[in-house]
Amino acid sequence: MIVTISNEYGTGAVAIARDAAGALGYQLIDEQLPVVVAKRLQTSPEAVEATEDTRPSVGQRILSSLELSTPEVAAPDLGETFDERCLREVQGAVREYAAQGNVIIIGRASGAILGRRPDVLRIFMHAPREWRIRHVMDGTSVDEKTAAAEIDRIDAARKAYLAQWYELRWGNIANYDLSIDTASFGHKGSVALLVGIVQLGAKASQPGANAPQ
Repeated sequence: MIVTISNEYGTGAVAIARDAAGALGYQLIDEQLPVVVAKRLQTSPEAVEATEDTRPSVGQRILSSLELSTPEVAAPDLGETFDERCLREVQGAVREYAAQGNVIIIGRASGAILGRRPDVLRIFMHAPREWRIRHVMDGTSVDEKTAAAEIDRIDAARKAYLAQWYELRWGNIANYDLSIDTASFGHKGSVALLVGIVQLGAKASQPGANAPQ
C-alpha cells in the first residue's frame, strides 16, 4: 500500500506516521523529499520547503486578477518559475517513491498528486485548535501566543498551497479516504488505527479480494 498523510499542524502526525511505518515495516517519506528535490534543482532543502510555506501577497493576487482580465498588462513570460520547477520535481519524486510501494508519505500534497487509487490510502489528521496549541507548547516549550501563531500560519500556508496548485480545498473529506482526530484517539490509538486501516486496505487490494463469495 501507499499511504499519504495530510495534517493540521500540531496533530502529532509525523510521530504517528513514524511509529505506524515501523509497525508495518514501511518506509517513511518525510524529510527525504525536499532533499531529493533540492539535489535535482541544485538548491537547498530550505529553499524547496519555502515554496510550500508562502502565500501570494495581496498585491500579487490583485496583479494576477488584473492580468487575467486585461492580458495586455501581463508581465512577459519568463519561462518556468522556481516554484513551478519545485512543484514538478516534487510530483516526480512522490510518484517515484509511490512506485516502490509500502511507503507512508507525509505532506507535499502527495494525496492530490497520486489521486484516488485502490493501492493508495489518503489520510487527513486533525484535532481541535486548542488541543493542538497545547501539544505544540508541550513539544517545543514555546508560549501559547507563539504556538497559536505558528499553527495558524502553517495551516494557512498548507491550505493556500493545495488551492493554488491543485484547486482542492485542504481538509475537505471528499479528498481523503480516512480522517483521524488525533486528539480523540491519542498517539497510540491513532497509530493502531492507521496500522489497522493499512492492513485492511492491503487485503482489500489483493487480486480477487472483492470477488463474489
